[in-house]
Amino acid sequence: MSDGPGAAEILRGDDARQLILEQIEAHNGGILKALRDYEPAAAVRGWHETIRAIEEFINVPLFAVDDDLVVQWLFSLRLDESFLANPVFTLRQVEAKLSPHLDAATVRRIGQLMVQLAAIRSAFRMHGQTSFGPGLTLDTVGEAIGYLQSRRRHFVALLYLMPAACKGSRRLAPLDTLNVVLPQVEHSCTTITGLYLKLALIEALPEFNLEVDAAGSYGSHWLETLDVGFLEPERASIMVMHELRGDEIATPSLEPVDPKKVFSAAELRNNVKLLSATYDAFGLNDSDFSAVAAVITSLSRRSTDDYVVAIGKDRLRSLLKTAGSLDAGELERLLVNRPSADYAPNTNAYEPFIDLGHAVVSNVNLLSRFLYAFKNIHLGSRKRFQIHAGFIFEDMVKRDLEGLGFKVTDIKRINRKEFDVVTIYGDVIYNFQCKNNWIDLAKVESDRALYARYNRALTNYYAKALVKDEKREGLLKDKLGLGKIQHRVVSRFPVITTDRRIVNYNRLRDREALLANR
Repeated sequence: MSDGPGAAEILRGDDARQLILEQIEAHNGGILKALRDYEPAAAVRGWHETIRAIEEFINVPLFAVDDDLVVQWLFSLRLDESFLANPVFTLRQVEAKLSPHLDAATVRRIGQLMVQLAAIRSAFRMHGQTSFGPGLTLDTVGEAIGYLQSRRRHFVALLYLMPAACKGSRRLAPLDTLNVVLPQVEHSCTTITGLYLKLALIEALPEFNLEVDAAGSYGSHWLETLDVGFLEPERASIMVMHELRGDEIATPSLEPVDPKKVFSAAELRNNVKLLSATYDAFGLNDSDFSAVAAVITSLSRRSTDDYVVAIGKDRLRSLLKTAGSLDAGELERLLVNRPSADYAPNTNAYEPFIDLGHAVVSNVNLLSRFLYAFKNIHLGSRKRFQIHAGFIFEDMVKRDLEGLGFKVTDIKRINRKEFDVVTIYGDVIYNFQCKNNWIDLAKVESDRALYARYNRALTNYYAKALVKDEKREGLLKDKLGLGKIQHRVVSRFPVITTDRRIVNYNRLRDREALLANR
């Protein structure tokens, strides 16, 4: 109900749901209209090359340059009007600083991207937009890297969308891609993802409502789905495996890589070997994964410029017929994206190849991304992996809590009652149960009713676990000689709940939230 002209209106249930569905349809139509006049093959090639520059831009200061002074200098570079007034001067400095570490083509792409980012930052500011979410701006190279990391999912989703959305003959020049694409990312792509999440919140929380006014609509609740660094949650990522279980992993023989290239086909083949070695103890290298890994390795040898992998459909099908245990048609469906004019499904797609009609095109990053996703699905049902990943998750929680100043005790069992992570902060015991139950976040877009049912089942299970710990908390009080205790469940995969005792792992670093009473 609204109280008068200009007042906010509160919508719930079907009314809120209907408004959101109308907004999704309008934003999806806006994306299609913006891309409609472009020729699909040229648009895919141009955006594909821009995504390459974006990934290099993100990774160069984080992983490819080992000189801290150079990295600090690069992070501090401003992408504002002073840069646009004389970009040549700054780009010459960038070339001088980066050339000892990177090949000339990579340095050139990074310089071009800096100019593009500065220009589009200026355009956004002319329209009154100076930030893109909490702490996200394009003001410096360091801040731009954070922004680009937060939008990766949308960049790839638009790459998948282009063959279906682009219907015209106008060529999208590579240097114009950000001018065309980024406004759609900010106005519609991120909005669509947020709107689908609001629909899931309506299904999961009876108290959810929308506050609607002239400026837009605002949900009463929210869910952060990504981990720190805008990474998707995994039961036990390869980085965590090597950090916390590195002494248990055999080191494979790796190919030499060109240190001046951020990405390469040899690095992709090394990633295949590292994945196989890291998860070998859990049966990853059975016939299906081995067959897919062999195909990815074979395709990597067809790359041009050590990055792009393009192949005719007939040749791809001939290659897939030699893949061993997997049916060639099934493998093609796994590898080649089927273009959809609906934006949302593209945000959850992992097929590495874009369909251009007569041929398909990919790159070493998309092939690696696909293999990681296939690994996650392949291991997901393995009981031994689930159990081991649970122990690893406990170690992750311990590590993070220690970083927040919690004292982690060595208590694991009292009177045959098991505990996950028992800590002390001040004079209070904080008892953490660690839950590594997988939840398919793709269902937010594809099957909200199923997602809501599973979310409800998990949160009910977690609430019962808290009740169980409350009934046996005397064991911990007696053992530690303290009279105050708080119980928490930490969920590796984010769940929707209003119970503050249930903490999503991506919020674990919020000490004040952890310490707050229920």
